[in-house]
Amino acid sequence: MRLAFIKKDLTRHRLISIGLTICIMMTSFLAASAAQMIVQLNGSISNLLHSAKAPDFVQMHDGDLNEKDIEAFSSKQSMVKAHQIVPMIPIEHANIRFGHEPAKAGVMDHLFVKQNQNFDFLLDEQNEKLTVNKGEVAVPIYFQQKYRLNIGETLLIEKGANQFIFRIKAFLRDAQMNPSLVSSKRFLLHNEDWDAINQVFQQKEYLIEFLLHDASQTDAFQAIYQSSQLPQQGPSVTLPLLRMLNALTDGMVIAILLLVCLLLISIALLSLHLAMTASIEEDEREIGILKVLGIPLTRIKQLYVGKYAALACAGCIAGYVLTLIFGDMFTTNIHRYMGNQPSFAHWLIPLFVSIATAIIVISCSYAVLRKFGQISAAQALQGVINSPNHKKKIPMHLKKSRFIPINIWLGLKDLISRKKLYTTITCIIALCTFLMLMPIQLWHTLQSPDFITYLGSGKSDLRMDIRQGNHLAKNTNEIESMIREDQGIQTAAIYKTTSLQVKSKENTLETLYLETGELSAFPLNYLKGRQPLKNEEIALSVLNADSLQKKIGERITLVTNGHEIQRTVTGIYQDVTNGGKTAKAISQPFPQTALWQTIQIQLKPGVNIAEKKTIFEKKVSPAKVTDMKEYVHQTIGSTAAIVKVIAFFAALAAFGTASLMLFMFLHMLKAKDSSRNHMLRTIGFSIRDITAQYITSFIVVLCFGAFIGTIAVSTIGPALMSIGGATLGASSLQWLSPQWVSVVYPVTLFIVNLALTTWLLKAFFSSQTTRHTLL
Repeated sequence: MRLAFIKKDLTRHRLISIGLTICIMMTSFLAASAAQMIVQLNGSISNLLHSAKAPDFVQMHDGDLNEKDIEAFSSKQSMVKAHQIVPMIPIEHANIRFGHEPAKAGVMDHLFVKQNQNFDFLLDEQNEKLTVNKGEVAVPIYFQQKYRLNIGETLLIEKGANQFIFRIKAFLRDAQMNPSLVSSKRFLLHNEDWDAINQVFQQKEYLIEFLLHDASQTDAFQAIYQSSQLPQQGPSVTLPLLRMLNALTDGMVIAILLLVCLLLISIALLSLHLAMTASIEEDEREIGILKVLGIPLTRIKQLYVGKYAALACAGCIAGYVLTLIFGDMFTTNIHRYMGNQPSFAHWLIPLFVSIATAIIVISCSYAVLRKFGQISAAQALQGVINSPNHKKKIPMHLKKSRFIPINIWLGLKDLISRKKLYTTITCIIALCTFLMLMPIQLWHTLQSPDFITYLGSGKSDLRMDIRQGNHLAKNTNEIESMIREDQGIQTAAIYKTTSLQVKSKENTLETLYLETGELSAFPLNYLKGRQPLKNEEIALSVLNADSLQKKIGERITLVTNGHEIQRTVTGIYQDVTNGGKTAKAISQPFPQTALWQTIQIQLKPGVNIAEKKTIFEKKVSPAKVTDMKEYVHQTIGSTAAIVKVIAFFAALAAFGTASLMLFMFLHMLKAKDSSRNHMLRTIGFSIRDITAQYITSFIVVLCFGAFIGTIAVSTIGPALMSIGGATLGASSLQWLSPQWVSVVYPVTLFIVNLALTTWLLKAFFSSQTTRHTLL
């Protein structure tokens, strides 16, 4: 009997059944895909770090060093298992050509290295230790994607009369420098080729790397190293930070997928409640007959739950199959940058997630049927099974509504009298609006020029970066003179970055990257407090303030070569660069050489940014000139590209789901209101009048739902985004999208759904030929 009932009910309500199944299938597909990504990402990162033998602690250094001092320090530290110094040759983009295409200026540094002997290996695309022959080069995957390179193409390095041509043998994976947030990339050369280039490009940078016996002691070792007088002219990196940086881009995709899954399962459960309620109300007399015949309540429940259990199982099985077929499109970036790490859990955990989705749907089906126990057979036979939800008498008298058209008045009265029913579809529209708008807002935010403020920099048109190895002081003076004479520049400011140490609350020393200059020229948005205005003041990034446990008005102690000086904290800002630990001041507390200098430029209105950038590139080489929009794109461009794809599919899912749920809702009303509409037609109302009544109700529902969804995105959305940003140093992210985004997309959703509702109503009434025909 159960199978016959399920088959009959599915046939009778095939469109609603198909709609619910599709919604459950999409939820299962995305949830299983997110689970698959989590398993793949965790496995691939672990495999990459293990295969590369990634160091536990790395200190980057730009300048000279004494290897004997590092050797002596390492030998005295019992927690050190091994150490090595990795020399790297930085070569500017102007000296590099990929095939026939010159390397483009940008934020990325091109560092040429030899393969390491002990650990921190550069890997091929099978995660094996990479070797190249003389005359060959291995290029980072980042540049393969950027320039669309192929194996066998050439890489040319030239300086004056010296020219080196290498054949691209492989594209390498780098456990340290894979992510686009890391602004350096390593190229692998044969030892002899590296030595030859070193004779021409003699400036070097270094990675001072340590493997520890116990990786959990990384923080303690970092404190010891930073308290020493060893080279520290550059940022330091730990293994947990390497793991986080490698996981960031795909981790954001996972977070968005999980959010979309949560919204879709909420929509599915609301739709399930709607469909089951309608089915029960439609079958009220049959339910009464079953009770009169003495069939137990549990058996009646099983008949109804069986149908939705079948839909849930079908939808989740289809979703899991889709994950097996199309799931790789979500893990392509992981496979490309970190490799594929297949495992038993790779398909088992997504299966468990699909099963859990089915269990949630079935459990909610039982929850909807709880009211069965409160209804007698007599009530069911009398057609009052839904008495708790019957229309309430609303004191809206027609004679008091003479200024409101009768159809609008009846539509509003129906809406208010059945507000519980209409609340469900309103919530669905609100969730669909949230589903559509959240990824779109995030994409526009990542694309916004104002996003530079989260990278610890003020907003400007152009940015010049001058490294220590480029005759820093001389080049800066020449560029400064050129800028003063340029009539197209409205504002310019030079910022110097130095590395010093700061005392923590436990009296240990931590490295601090201090940027000084005219902070008011390109001001930041401060999370708390204000920018420094005096020499005795300093502003800290969020992560620095948290690490040092400092608040506005408190004092910190800066240390360099045994000398100490105190500064008062006046502001806390957000920054995701240099590990998120930076500081700002108007002057340097100690006379010391800068690691690098940055020049920010604001052009006069009407000056073409691209043309001015091209002119500057020719004049200031080897300094790097970057359009700030391009700077943001190169730093987080890969993340923004993935978010754009997700935003597109989320918008499609939102429009499709909203349309599907509206169709289901109207189909349900078709059955519920047949007697009502028959009565209205009998007393003289036309089909057009009844349609106007429904449209009135749905205009209110769609407006209210879209409004709630938009408000939720504007309030809850930034809070959700800030949870992930806090780990990187941006604990209070806000939407930076244009104002029209919050208007155009919800209005479009409203118009499309209203047009669909109107068309469906006409379609439902099209078969009516007489006043006695029921809807």
